Amino acid sequence: MKHLLAPVALLAARATFPDAEAGDDVKGCAQGLYMITVRGTGEEQGIGVFGSLIGREVAKQIKGSKVVALEYPATLADPLYPYSVGNGTKDLTELLQEHQTSCPDGKVAILGYSQGAQVTLDTLCGTDEVGFQATAPIPSDAVKNVVAITVFGDPTHIANVSYDRGTSKNNGLFPRKNSANCEKYASKMASWCDTGDVYCDLGDDRAVHGQYIEKYGREIIQFIVDKYKGKSGDNSTSVTTGVPTGAPTGGISPGVNSTATTAKPTNSGTPSGGGAATSPPAPVPQGAAAGLDMASKGLYVALPLALVAMFQMLKL
Repeated sequence: MKHLLAPVALLAARATFPDAEAGDDVKGCAQGLYMITVRGTGEEQGIGVFGSLIGREVAKQIKGSKVVALEYPATLADPLYPYSVGNGTKDLTELLQEHQTSCPDGKVAILGYSQGAQVTLDTLCGTDEVGFQATAPIPSDAVKNVVAITVFGDPTHIANVSYDRGTSKNNGLFPRKNSANCEKYASKMASWCDTGDVYCDLGDDRAVHGQYIEKYGREIIQFIVDKYKGKSGDNSTSVTTGVPTGAPTGGISPGVNSTATTAKPTNSGTPSGGGAATSPPAPVPQGAAAGLDMASKGLYVALPLALVAMFQMLKL
C-alpha cells in the first residue's frame, strides 16, 4: 500500500489572465488544424491562455482550424492534483480516439501548459512518475494524425532530451523515469522549460513559469504551423524571443498583463491514472474547496508558488 506525504504548506500569488474562452465545438472535423488545448491548474474551463493567445494566432495562418478545450478538472485540491491529472489523461485519450475515428484524415496539434503538459505527455508516453499510477501510452493508431505537440512548464520535464527547448538543464518536480516513449514523438514535439521555473526546472524564480508566451510566442506559433505544413524543422534547444502576431512589443497580447501566468502544479494526495491500459479513479466531485479564489472577470487566481514539503512513497 502506498502513502503520499502531502505538502505541509503552500504559498499563493495573484495572476492576471485574459477572459476565459470556451473554444470551438470539440465535435466535428477541422478543414485546417484541430488544436486541443490542455489548460493549467486553476484556469477556468476552456481553451486557457495558450489556446487564446497561441491557438488563435495559429488559426489565423491555417484557415479552417479549430481550437478546442479538453474538459478536465485542472485542479490542485478538489480533486487532488494527481486525480485531476489522471482524469485529464483519461479524457484526452478518449478525445483523441474519438476524433481519429470521426476525422481519420484530420491533422491534430496538442498544446499543454503546466498540469496540462503533464496530462499531455502522460497520455502520449504513459505515466511512470513517482506518486502517480502507472499507465500505458495511448495506442499509436489514435495519434497517427497528430502533427505537433507543444508543452510548456512541464512538471515531468527531463533535462537534455532531444525535444527540449528553452534554457533549463534540470529535471522537473515529477521527472519521468524513462523518456523512450516520449522520444518517439521527438520529430513533432517541443517542450519549453526555462531555468528558474519552479515546476519544470525545480528553480526558485516564480515569474518564469508564466513567461513562455511572452518569450517564445512567435517560435511556438511557427513550430506548429511548420509541422502542419510538413516541415521537419530543428528540434534543438532555442531561446528565440517572440510574442504572438499582433501583440505589442514587450507584452503578450493587447489588454493582457505581460506577466500573466496560468497554472502552477503541486503535489498532494495519492496517484490517479489514465491512458489506454489502466483507468484512473472515477472523477471526484468538484466544489468550492479547491483552494482557488477565482473571479470571472480579471481572473485573479490564488496559485501555489512553491512546495514546502516533498512527498515520500512508503510500501507496507
